[in-house]
Amino acid sequence: MDLIKREFVRRILSEEGDRLVKNQGVAIRKQLEFRTGELENTRTTSVEGGEDLDGKLVFSHPIHERFLDIKRRVKRKRGEGTRIKYGYRIHDRFVFGHYGSIANRLMNEFIEQMAEGIRREFEQQMK
Repeated sequence: MDLIKREFVRRILSEEGDRLVKNQGVAIRKQLEFRTGELENTRTTSVEGGEDLDGKLVFSHPIHERFLDIKRRVKRKRGEGTRIKYGYRIHDRFVFGHYGSIANRLMNEFIEQMAEGIRREFEQQMK
């Protein structure tokens, strides 16, 4: 059963990682103009696991993606104080949105039918 749970977690993390890259890519293409395409093309996800860990989703992206998302205070001209300038919504919105989706799926989707399906797949691979 432990092997089945690990496979379930790996599948959920893999699916959500792929969705994260796809959904974030749509927003990046919509909001930004590209010069080199590095921001969109170098984003990757991978699932890691081990003996003591069921799974970990690793999301790699260029560091400047995060800085494009940050809101900042900008000085106005003629000494009128400051205003808040919002960044592009291309990082936090997707990362934390998918974090919630992963948590929900891990809590609610592991049912006996899912476990039975994974068990059957393992048996077919062993034959």
